[in-house]
Amino acid sequence: MKKINFLFAGVIILTLFLLISCNVEPIDPVLSDQIEEGNGNGSGNGNTGGGTGGSIVGRYLMTAFNTSIPTDLNGDGNASTNQINETTCFNNNDMILNSNNTFTSTQKGVDLDLTGTSAIIDCYTDPIISGTWVVSGSVLTLSYTEGNQQFTEVFAISGNTLTLTALNGEIVGTTSTGEPVYLDADVSMVYTKQ
Repeated sequence: MKKINFLFAGVIILTLFLLISCNVEPIDPVLSDQIEEGNGNGSGNGNTGGGTGGSIVGRYLMTAFNTSIPTDLNGDGNASTNQINETTCFNNNDMILNSNNTFTSTQKGVDLDLTGTSAIIDCYTDPIISGTWVVSGSVLTLSYTEGNQQFTEVFAISGNTLTLTALNGEIVGTTSTGEPVYLDADVSMVYTKQ
């Protein structure tokens, strides 16, 4: 009787082993890469933007510099709320988010040269900034140090775009006679993944 029980137990163990081993299959390499990048299920190493379904890592180009006050910086008679339509000063502004949670960003824009007898619209290029980034839900936070001061910028993530909004900022605009001046306006900068 002990021999039958031992044999019966052996058959059960062998059957369980075969059933369990049949359910273990190698993981699809494409799926494995997506999970590592955070594309598989919205989790991963912090590289996902909440609900974006993709990795936030990559290069972003500034595609809009929107202001609450339309300006006519190029003097063509057509004012625009997107300053990129008015000047080339913002061309090729980009931000690169690296997989190790560091970033670099170019800082170009429009300013006024006040050294002469009248103000002149002028482009500027600041040194490239670098720092760290983190994503929480649908918010990207950049942290960096510039001139011994710590700065934090918070972007809203929506699909492949990042938007930074600043209330009561200072922009370059023009008076009704076309003279360049500083104006107070709300600003939103939009970066689109390339």
